[in-house]
Amino acid sequence: MNTTTADFIVIGAGIAGASAAYELAQDGKVILLEKENWLAYHSTGRSAAIFMETYGNRTVRGLTMGSSDFYANPPEGFSQSPLMHPRGALFLATDEQNDLLRRQFDDMKEYVDDLSFVQGDEIRELVPILNTDLLTAGIYEKNAKDLEAHEIHQGYIKGLARQGGRLVTGCQVSDIAHKNDQWHVATSAGEFVAPVIVNAAGAWADEVAAMAGVRTIGLEAKKRTVFFIPVDQCDISNWPYAGDISETFYFKPDAGKLFVSPCDEIPVVPCDAKPSDLDVTKAISSLEIVTNLEVKAVDHSMAGLRSFVADRSPVVGEDGKMKNFIWLVGQGGYGFQTAPALARCCRALATGAAFPADLIELGVEQLALSPERISLERSQS
Repeated sequence: MNTTTADFIVIGAGIAGASAAYELAQDGKVILLEKENWLAYHSTGRSAAIFMETYGNRTVRGLTMGSSDFYANPPEGFSQSPLMHPRGALFLATDEQNDLLRRQFDDMKEYVDDLSFVQGDEIRELVPILNTDLLTAGIYEKNAKDLEAHEIHQGYIKGLARQGGRLVTGCQVSDIAHKNDQWHVATSAGEFVAPVIVNAAGAWADEVAAMAGVRTIGLEAKKRTVFFIPVDQCDISNWPYAGDISETFYFKPDAGKLFVSPCDEIPVVPCDAKPSDLDVTKAISSLEIVTNLEVKAVDHSMAGLRSFVADRSPVVGEDGKMKNFIWLVGQGGYGFQTAPALARCCRALATGAAFPADLIELGVEQLALSPERISLERSQS
């Protein structure tokens, strides 16, 4: 079996692994391993890819804000076109949810200053099809952006190559062993050896950890359904992302159609997720209640995996009992919007550098990301 040595091995070439490999390539030789024959096959290629500073818990929000400058001002040569485009985001509520919406608005205003509270005609001006008899109030985040998912992912992959890193696709990992302070990764493409390994395997990350003899973290994969519908009766191009605060639906314009999801989170064994006709049918019925649309056709449907641990914050850092085994997982639905910041965290924690000071100022605590917090939670329960 051919053996290749490096300074870092990153398992998983989705947005998490690709961004981490790009960052780590500044410190040494990186090998990025991907089990699929082509990139962005699972979650990365099935993402809504929107940038919202109000989305997620406080740790996620800090990571999102810490990623903004990278996307607005990417490194020279990273991309030939902008990575973000104006979109806006509208979070809606019923009369019964008005008090909750007000509390969320007050909480969000502490760190996001482009918010406005909207009702009635203001909602219809933003998204004319919404049923404002049902959805009576909303929070509008004017500066939410669409992210160019493919361009971003390719920017990281090409940037890795420019720095001397290597991507290996169609590379199924079969065994991982730690010997003489080196990680030995046996794969269908040969053996790879490095002192540091980064587990960015998404929904399969606990399986990778178990293979390496590392404690698992209770990662749970959840399937989410999305589909596209044509809207012919009006111009939708300037509509914001729209969803309700209880996360039972969202939609946004995408390539001339509406990209729609019922925000389902169905626990599944990690797999090549497929949409269910029943889930799509239920989602269409719900969409017709919250809008005045009559859905006559679905152009395309798909499903993706979002993986979380119990507190729904990402997991980044060294396993407490296994030297130089670095976790980079649990991004849930926040993978793209937090990728630049999480990649910097991963680099710091994998190399022993200082945790990024700008992220600390944004309220991101190293312990809030560490896999050790999960061990603490388990020992206290």
